[in-house]
Amino acid sequence: MITTRREIVDYWSKHQDECSLSVDWSEAESLCWRCAHKRLLQRCHIVPRALGGSEAPDNLVLLCAQCHAEAPNVADQNFMWVWLRAHSVPFYGTYWQERGFREYELIFGEKPFVGLEPSDDLLQRARLILKDLFPRTSTHWGQGKINPATVAWVLRQVDQSARHDA
Repeated sequence: MITTRREIVDYWSKHQDECSLSVDWSEAESLCWRCAHKRLLQRCHIVPRALGGSEAPDNLVLLCAQCHAEAPNVADQNFMWVWLRAHSVPFYGTYWQERGFREYELIFGEKPFVGLEPSDDLLQRARLILKDLFPRTSTHWGQGKINPATVAWVLRQVDQSARHDA
């Protein structure tokens, strides 16, 4: 018998504190426990079946396909919770944008917009640039959102255009 999402949430809500996780237990049946996006959730094994993991609620978490693909595959039950907490974000739906900012720093060796003076004019210009840029982006099939590398490209275009116009 397949363990239900409700059984998984019920088990972990009694055994793990939701503090510093990306989701509250009240919404954990519908939001990915890593990125907090409302997407089709998969049962992810904490200890993979290949390493002796079971189908019981104490060995399952709920992740979207993309987060599931990046989840650890180790025989260490505690590491899943370390990993989930390391990726938590304070606001639902911002995980992939934050990853895009980190991707930008990795690619370009700097943070975007450093040295630009924040202003209403800069914000308005950024909005116009974004309006032009987003039609030039795409998602991978089945993901439903732009990935971190695409976010980094968008940030770079806005940063460079804002510097050029300044």
